[in-house]
Amino acid sequence: MSPAPSPSQIVLAEDNPADVGLVLEAFREHQVHCTLRVLSDGQQVLAFIDSLESNNHLPCPDLLLLDLSLPKHDGREVLSYLRASERCGRTPVVVMTSSDWIEDRRTAEKHAAVHYFRKPSSLDEFLQLGTIVKDVITGPRSAKA
Repeated sequence: MSPAPSPSQIVLAEDNPADVGLVLEAFREHQVHCTLRVLSDGQQVLAFIDSLESNNHLPCPDLLLLDLSLPKHDGREVLSYLRASERCGRTPVVVMTSSDWIEDRRTAEKHAAVHYFRKPSSLDEFLQLGTIVKDVITGPRSAKA
């Protein structure tokens, strides 16, 4: 009998506690089994990326869920910084934002975000994030090295 696969490592960069709760509910609803690390501002995310760069024993996350409207360093800066990372620059990113601004979509596309999730106003629509995350972490893009 082979051992059960280890849970996916997901980083959630989100400063709104209500949205963190909705993400957790979406994961429960769609049975996304993961270890979740929540970072509430861009400075924390940049420091986390730096820690991964300086320690080869720490694994890169399987997914970054990134709010574009973070304090200290916004999600656009974080995305650019992540993509410049030698170790973790290919980490899949799902942008989560309330913005529908075309420039935000272009930034996400430019930095190879795998999905642009516009935060909806209804709970049922928000819960669909669980399906998106599950598809990303179980799909071919998430093959662990």
